[in-house]
Amino acid sequence: MNLPTNKGADASDAGNERVALRVVGKGANAGARRTGADRAANGNGVSVVAMAGTLKHHMNVQHNLCSALETLADKLPADVRNDDCLALARSVYPIVHRSHVFEEQTLFPFLKARCAGVPELGETLDRLHGEHWEDEAFAEEVHHELVAFAADRSEVNVEKLSYMLRGFFVGLRRHLAFEREHVLPMVEALEDGR
Repeated sequence: MNLPTNKGADASDAGNERVALRVVGKGANAGARRTGADRAANGNGVSVVAMAGTLKHHMNVQHNLCSALETLADKLPADVRNDDCLALARSVYPIVHRSHVFEEQTLFPFLKARCAGVPELGETLDRLHGEHWEDEAFAEEVHHELVAFAADRSEVNVEKLSYMLRGFFVGLRRHLAFEREHVLPMVEALEDGR
């Protein structure tokens, strides 16, 4: 089963039975990234390139999470290993939450300061804020259901779990697509000086 990593999917992974889960945002580089993004939000000289790079990183990690959840949903119930299921359960909420913390505390203030003249900015950020709340609540439900499945498969309705997983990753992919089409171009336009 493919589990989320911080790299995009590539053709060489197609034959792998399993890719190790790597929780992103821990370690020495995480603090440096966070500090740089914080300075950018406060206007202390970090480039827009760093802000765009951090946003893309979070989007890629969430995309990989969606792919791993889709793979798990496709393999339910017999072809799912309990340790893979638990690894995904433990990663769902932290991955989504970390991304939202970056956006809410760093990216959104940065955009408000640098793109104040964009007429639809307030509406866009309000929409994303609401979706963040919904995605995190849904991520918690997915976590609990995956843990329950790993603990006792006979107690979980597999069709319901599969439907829940698909609802979560389809919604998250829709959210990411909106950010790719609307938010990322705003940040990249600042990079180009537009």
